[in-house]
Amino acid sequence: MNINLGKKLPSFLQKNEKKKEEKEKYQNYLTNGSSLLEEQLSFCKNGHHKVPIRSFTAEEIINSTNGFQENVGPYLYKGNFNKKKVLVKKYDGKKNMKRQHDHVIRDIVISSEMSYHKNVLKIIGYCLEFERVALIYEYSQFDYLFNCIQFLTWEKRMKIAIDIASVILYLHIEFPRPIIHRNLTSHNVILDQNGVVKLYNFECCIPLPIGKVQVQDDLIGTIGYLDPEYVWSSKVTLKSDVFSFGLFLLMLLSGREIKVNHEGKYYSEDYGLISLENYAKICVKNNKLKDNFIDSKILKDEQKKLKGFLNLALRCAQKIGENRPNMIDVAKELQRIKKGEMQELLPTMECLIDWN
Repeated sequence: MNINLGKKLPSFLQKNEKKKEEKEKYQNYLTNGSSLLEEQLSFCKNGHHKVPIRSFTAEEIINSTNGFQENVGPYLYKGNFNKKKVLVKKYDGKKNMKRQHDHVIRDIVISSEMSYHKNVLKIIGYCLEFERVALIYEYSQFDYLFNCIQFLTWEKRMKIAIDIASVILYLHIEFPRPIIHRNLTSHNVILDQNGVVKLYNFECCIPLPIGKVQVQDDLIGTIGYLDPEYVWSSKVTLKSDVFSFGLFLLMLLSGREIKVNHEGKYYSEDYGLISLENYAKICVKNNKLKDNFIDSKILKDEQKKLKGFLNLALRCAQKIGENRPNMIDVAKELQRIKKGEMQELLPTMECLIDWN
């Protein structure tokens, strides 16, 4: 008997491969779904999101992104689902799988709780069938803040500072347990096609234990923005976000992205390797702000406001957390600066009185 196995074997293998693939998707769904539910219960009342979000299948995501063809940012892909554009965030690789898995699950939960906020990128769903959960956002044309900061007016930079402060403040005061963002950088801030600033990426967030003002955890975040006390002690507090926000303000003022080496040192031609906040202080002390630090594009704007803005940034970037203001005071101060009202300057800022 002459049996031709050549045509039957590939079909048989294809069926087995498909069964294996479906089994993996189902197992991923169960594992990821269990983690997501557990995280929801710890953050959300009765496990329900404030903003309902949808569960997508892997097939829907793959088809909508054409196999993740159009990359528009780190781990971000442009897609089209039911004739609507979407933005898909999906990690690849195997590095720190367990840790990254936990962070992505937290990102989903926090993002869904924050999505109604006009300055947060709105999440509309997730996909649990991949080994690493994918997040799906509403899409609009955007650019990263660090790509366009040098083209922004002083008024726009002021508004960005106020809007991002409102997002961080919400995390600090509006949840049952205060939440620390831990990774506020210009790389997590975008401007949409209407010029509205939006924060995304809440995967590094960590809640404070009930009744506690700090929590110990492995160091995570972006070098150059990390709270020195957190680096020294592995203890993170709400003031850690204040420090990062201070660096964020300095970035808005200088019009330059913070570029540092592995030790968190900023490079300047005058002083070599130095942290950005110390560089700003030295420029203040030596009266070189106009020449070396503040973006020339905004130098002609109201200098009283620039002084107040820089003063606030340096107060936030104090090495000792107790010397930094609370986020609610930072938000209030920004509103005062916008109106042209000045608070008392830091001692190191006294030379600015002669700045004209």
